[in-house]
Amino acid sequence: MELREAITTRRSVRSFTKEEVEVSTIEELLQLALYAPNHKMTQPWRFVLLDRQDQVPLQHLIKSKKALKKGKPVPEKEPIAEDAPSHMLAVVINVDEKEKVYRDDFGAVSSLIQNFSLLLWEKGIGVVWKTPGFMKDQEMIDLLGVGENEELVGLLHIGYPAVVPKMKEREPLQSKISFGLPNK
Repeated sequence: MELREAITTRRSVRSFTKEEVEVSTIEELLQLALYAPNHKMTQPWRFVLLDRQDQVPLQHLIKSKKALKKGKPVPEKEPIAEDAPSHMLAVVINVDEKEKVYRDDFGAVSSLIQNFSLLLWEKGIGVVWKTPGFMKDQEMIDLLGVGENEELVGLLHIGYPAVVPKMKEREPLQSKISFGLPNK
């Protein structure tokens, strides 16, 4: 698959088969993704890889927080869903006190996630970048081992697609681009 094809056919996959993605494949592709543009080589990222068993307490925490937010009782802990991802990758960033460095680092992490997503797609593996509303919740931070000077950027759900969503139309470039300075 050429890069152009990977970019235009990649989809955010939310439903997965039971087939396991090999950890070695995830490591190999994540190693390649590290070549993302990275201002001053701060390499501000680290990762926590969760298999299906590791996902059970995380999914229970998320479901519990959603229930409490809606004023409902906390649900019983359930086994992992049939269409759950093979793995989840928690992406954690170092938080620099200088806003410019933080913004550069967040851009680098976002580029890394895009690289990783395209590399997975090239291998027929789906991924979706999730940012649950409880990412800054202390229980989630503790569960994932996010440190004091770190922040959870998101959870990447990784697996072989059970369903590949249809492409959503993009607005044409002409509606998003202007030429020259606006106030000449």
